[in-house]
Amino acid sequence: MLAAFSWTGSAVAEEEISYGADISPLLSNNCYSCHGPDQEHRAGGFRLDLESSALGEADSGAHPIVPGDLSASEIIARITSTDPDLVMPPADSNKTLKPEEIEKIRKWVAAGAKFEKHWSFEPLTKPEPPSTKKADWAANPIDQFVLARLEKMGMSPSDSATKERLIRRVTFDLTGLPPTVAEVEAFVKDESPDAYEKVVDRLLASPHYGEHMARFWLDAARFGDTHGLHLDNYREMWLYRDWVIGSFNNNQPFDQFTVEQLAGDLLENPTEEQKIASGFNRCHVTTNEGGSIKEEVETRNVIDRVTTTGTVFMGLTFECTRCHDHKYDPLTMNDFYSMYAFFNSFDYNPMDGNVKDHAPTIRMVSAEDQGRIAALQQEIQQAKTSITEQLAAIQYQEPEAASVEEDLPTELVWIDDDTPAGAKLQSNSYPWQWIEAPEPVFSGKRAHKRTSKELDQHFFTGAEKPLDVYEGDVLFAYVYLDPADPPKEIMMQFNNGSWEHRGYWGENVIPYGSNGNGSRVHQGELPPLGEWVRLEIPVSVVNLKPGEKINGWAFTQLGGTVYWDKAGVLTREGRGRAYRSLAEWTTELAAAKKPTEPKEIVAIAKKEAEKRSEAEQTQLKNYFLEYAYVDSREQFAPLHQKISGNEKSIGDITNASPTTLVSKEKNEPVPSHIQERGEYDQLGEVVPRATPAMLPPMKEGAPVNRLGLAQWLVDPSHPLTARVTVNRFWQQVFGTGLVKTSEDFGLQGEPPSHPQLLDWLSSQFIEDGWDVKKMMKRFVMSSTYRQSSKISPEKLAQDPANRLLSRGPRYRLDAEMIRDQALTVSGLIVDEIGGPSVKPPQPAGLWEAVGYSSSNTAKFKADEGPEKVHRRTLYTFVKRTSPPPEMSTLDAPSRESCTVRRERTNTPLQALMLMNDPQFVEAARALGARAIKEGGETPQSRASWMLHLCLSRTPTEQEIAEVAQLATAAREHFAADPKAAESLVSVGETKRDESVDLSDAAAWTLAANLVLNLDEVITKN
Repeated sequence: MLAAFSWTGSAVAEEEISYGADISPLLSNNCYSCHGPDQEHRAGGFRLDLESSALGEADSGAHPIVPGDLSASEIIARITSTDPDLVMPPADSNKTLKPEEIEKIRKWVAAGAKFEKHWSFEPLTKPEPPSTKKADWAANPIDQFVLARLEKMGMSPSDSATKERLIRRVTFDLTGLPPTVAEVEAFVKDESPDAYEKVVDRLLASPHYGEHMARFWLDAARFGDTHGLHLDNYREMWLYRDWVIGSFNNNQPFDQFTVEQLAGDLLENPTEEQKIASGFNRCHVTTNEGGSIKEEVETRNVIDRVTTTGTVFMGLTFECTRCHDHKYDPLTMNDFYSMYAFFNSFDYNPMDGNVKDHAPTIRMVSAEDQGRIAALQQEIQQAKTSITEQLAAIQYQEPEAASVEEDLPTELVWIDDDTPAGAKLQSNSYPWQWIEAPEPVFSGKRAHKRTSKELDQHFFTGAEKPLDVYEGDVLFAYVYLDPADPPKEIMMQFNNGSWEHRGYWGENVIPYGSNGNGSRVHQGELPPLGEWVRLEIPVSVVNLKPGEKINGWAFTQLGGTVYWDKAGVLTREGRGRAYRSLAEWTTELAAAKKPTEPKEIVAIAKKEAEKRSEAEQTQLKNYFLEYAYVDSREQFAPLHQKISGNEKSIGDITNASPTTLVSKEKNEPVPSHIQERGEYDQLGEVVPRATPAMLPPMKEGAPVNRLGLAQWLVDPSHPLTARVTVNRFWQQVFGTGLVKTSEDFGLQGEPPSHPQLLDWLSSQFIEDGWDVKKMMKRFVMSSTYRQSSKISPEKLAQDPANRLLSRGPRYRLDAEMIRDQALTVSGLIVDEIGGPSVKPPQPAGLWEAVGYSSSNTAKFKADEGPEKVHRRTLYTFVKRTSPPPEMSTLDAPSRESCTVRRERTNTPLQALMLMNDPQFVEAARALGARAIKEGGETPQSRASWMLHLCLSRTPTEQEIAEVAQLATAAREHFAADPKAAESLVSVGETKRDESVDLSDAAAWTLAANLVLNLDEVITKN
């Protein structure tokens, strides 16, 4: 059937009229809303999309179509009627068939009204490339299909683009960046027959290839950096974006790429990378808005997964079947909710909690941090081994009864080489400063130091295990005052929910608390200088009561340099109490109402002695020796400190590592119902997991879950996935897909311009093992791609939109490519792959206009430093309710939903933005500075250098003269107005080169701004 598809509007000849190419689109556009798949809105009791119904009898008794008999076919009578009550389409439909369209239907019926399946639902076959008259033009089979079509239309292909144009075009198409002057010159000079292929291979091997390819995929995957609804808080998912980049760079076969994203979590023993890939299913917008109904939110989430999967992999508008059967395509509500069932069993809370790591998530620890963790774990193991060895060496004997009653205070060290686990470190100036020897250190390896000329403090709150306060406890810390820079006063403050518990030494100047009560108590003069001194404060003195808990500690000073170390509590109670008798300790532990010891130790203590096993008795004794025995527990304290400190460090490293959202399936599937009229709470019959009935079924034995669905999509028998994917990649390179409506391969979509070419490419894609780089290389190596984009009046008339591919592609670069080009030619771009999203500058107030005050994205704050703001646009932070304005202005989507085809507009705002946006002005200033330093001494040489760099070709004398003239005139202007010059060159994150004359710098900024806005610079030719 597809061999007959060779149409282009009015050029279709009589003998070539076919149902799929010519008739089905007409009936779909004009008739299917009443006589199509949608049963609820069907009129007349017949369907024109089904042969059996169209050739049968309508409710009226008439036959819609009688093959070969125009007079008996009701459709002919209706479409040619002049009676407004009888004519079809009816007047109130606002649709009218043109005379030539009516003639097509007449000829089709007269020829026998042969029905065919819609072209995209037909099984994929691989046609033979056609023979052509100009066979030597064809570099590969793509050209044979294209040339055959052109020859049939009496046309010929365009000449090849110049080498300069070609390398610029292919470099943009494979990396999204412009070529360097050196790359252009090397290619121009290379006369070898494989010179161009070497360029292509180099570009495919570039890490920037993966970045460029990922950009298109992230549009489809609706990837963003925020939740997308209500508070629109930050969501951490950039690891998924980096996975996509890596997959394209590693040339992962597209079938694996598909399976891992739809069902990476369901693979046997999935890797962390495969789990990250499954985040594709979690990229949709989410919410935690008050008043939201959990079931409704979950329904919306699942619908998004279904429609995105349908669009990305099948090019079908599944969203049209949520409420009713599809009006045009053979898709039913049952099909929709059967697909819905595959995505309805995620093990998660649909309400996102407004958090960045809405479970399920995984955390990725870098290789460097894994090494640090391994070293810390080794030290922990060494400490535990030392504890075991020391316990074995202790010769414990139960004391005489007279000595059992001895009860000694013990130190519980809370702060030494680090703060307690969970502590939130703060200060009123610079962060905590930890130092090591040879600076003063009292205990362990580190102390914390503070130097200030005025009032200063560093403190923490939020300790996971607070200090319990008991009767008679004494708080302590060690302090060292620098004799060369002593403070006037020092203070310790303790937090039990408030900071009103303070002791101070020295002058009474620090303005915290009230004298004469526990809020502020004088403890004496400043300690001696130049030596470690132990400071002690009884808890009763600062009004801390037994039973309270201390979860924060502050160290305060007025001027000077102060070192602090080893702080905690001296106590006789609670876990700090020391014992001489194992028997006494065991008895008290067994009777304790709220013991703090581990549960297994308490359980052993509660057993009668004769019922304890030997192993249990040893476990009990060892715990006593390690934590409670007065003669041994102090020797274990440093080891405990080491273990807890390392565990805290491991936790800190792990918690600082990035997370990403992943998919996770419930153990049992959740039943899926048809939702009447698409309402989440109007549940109809239960439907099983199943693929659309009009497509080939899943293979017998395949898992009936997302994994089975993904495998079904990439099965060679599937008629859509390869076609849709190849078409979208073609769209990336040629600007328009072979099927223009890349989001819709159904009956309302545009038919392919070259159906046989699409099928050949799709079949070859599968044969090549879904090799994306091989396919991209095939595209750009074709003579079709390498044509000049120049157009003659004749070709403009015959092929105005270039659907026949009679010339090379020409269209405005996408938003990301325009910005990345400006950063590249200016020398500002940061060549770094992956990592967290960044926030370049943008106009003030945009986030505030849409943000809730409680949102963590309510206010925009640009990142600082060129290493962030000059990264590729792929890494720009996307707040979905207010996406980056320079991207939106140039037609980039908001990423709130799946987008597989960007629109291209031309508006005055785009030109104004490119001329005035601070990012582009800064790029122009940097480019101008480069021209001054690298372009020679004369205006002409600098203009030539700049144009050559930005156009990727040798500029003409006229172009050089115009830019040089502008720069010269601008220099005179700025020489007379240095304030204006200074204002212009001060824009941006980077500082101007002070060695360059101010007037020159401003003049060449203007010249560069002009060049960066040239049509040829922002257009792919």
